[in-house]
Amino acid sequence: MLKLCLLFISLFTLSGCATQPKSVILNPVYSSGKISTINSVLQAKVVDHRITNFTIKVLNQEPAVYLPDASLPVKIQNAFLDALTSNGVTVLPTSSHTITLQINAFNSKISESLTQHESNAVADWLVIAAANGNTFEKRYTGQSQITGPLKHEQAKVESQLNNLTKKMLTRIVTDQALINFLQGQ
Repeated sequence: MLKLCLLFISLFTLSGCATQPKSVILNPVYSSGKISTINSVLQAKVVDHRITNFTIKVLNQEPAVYLPDASLPVKIQNAFLDALTSNGVTVLPTSSHTITLQINAFNSKISESLTQHESNAVADWLVIAAANGNTFEKRYTGQSQITGPLKHEQAKVESQLNNLTKKMLTRIVTDQALINFLQGQ
């Protein structure tokens, strides 16, 4: 009887291990180069305000959730700083003029059937710039969809999210209203 109890405990423990979330490894890179001119000195940062803690979620499957890379905000911040500096911003941590990229949503939901999969990625970011008592806020949203045969490949979904990051950063540094605000201060 004791052996039977130990067997059930072992199986229960192992089944818990099998459903642990997978890690997501993202490496967003800004590679669009200089596409606008933003002559400004700014303090820049990224803050993570996501409500859900997943980056990739496979709907109706086990394991259903991939957890975000713990350094996701840092990696997006590095790409954000590259985007800003590539377009003429001098980033100075002591500047009184600030720009903050707030991540409100950034994930991909995947649906799978026996013959195909579909990955729908979304990004919802808020940019807040402040200078001389004035504030500029603008929400940037983006979507990306990929489909393919059979089950999804994690690396392709990670690449989809990296590309969505690049697209979002490019939209931010080319936004004429933001550029006008930053240069007018």
